[in-house]
Amino acid sequence: MQKRILIVDDELEMRNLLSICLKPQGYVIEEAVSGYEALQKVMDRTYDLIILDIMMPTVDGFEVLKKIREAIDEELPVILLTALGESEKVVEGLQTGADDYITKPFEPRELVARIESVLRRVNRDTKKEQFRVHDLQFDLEKMKVAYRGMTIPFTKKEFNLLSRLATNTGRVYSREHLLELEWDDHYGGDTRTVDAHIKNIREKLKQVNFEKRIIETVWGIGYQMIEEGCAYK
Repeated sequence: MQKRILIVDDELEMRNLLSICLKPQGYVIEEAVSGYEALQKVMDRTYDLIILDIMMPTVDGFEVLKKIREAIDEELPVILLTALGESEKVVEGLQTGADDYITKPFEPRELVARIESVLRRVNRDTKKEQFRVHDLQFDLEKMKVAYRGMTIPFTKKEFNLLSRLATNTGRVYSREHLLELEWDDHYGGDTRTVDAHIKNIREKLKQVNFEKRIIETVWGIGYQMIEEGCAYK
């Protein structure tokens, strides 16, 4: 079945460009010219993914995303459209619940790759107790990660961070979001705590001769685990 994508942008030129990029890939495209129209459409019918511009008049992308997550659909995939140099807005969007983002101007191949990545994550069964990513064997019940039969001695926090990234390959997490997800609400640390744990994870992977750099730093934002054979950042 063809995937249905809703493009939300107040600029006709951008909507046309996105449609030109995506229709040849077999996607069914619908458009909304405002945040208000987007919310109406999402309430009226089902979409597989939304491409959502942040900067729109009256009802901006943040408000649309927040309303979708709170009142319509917690799981509906959303990719944000941002301008160059808007890293703070990207962080805010990811914290609000966006699945990914793409910066304007963009390459059509990158756009398609990100859409496919998000849709694969949605379709993947991430509730399996045991799974393999990048030759790493995860056991969620026992909280263990093994490489070539060797268990890697991760702490609980390191395991939680790594398994979250592994079950959402391709998704970008801001440092703030990871801190919120993996640490107690009363924890008084800052985002450097996340950086330190990621560094420890990388070091422990090296200690078992795991040479791939699978956790990628998204500068100014946070981290992601790249997909198998796909490092498009």
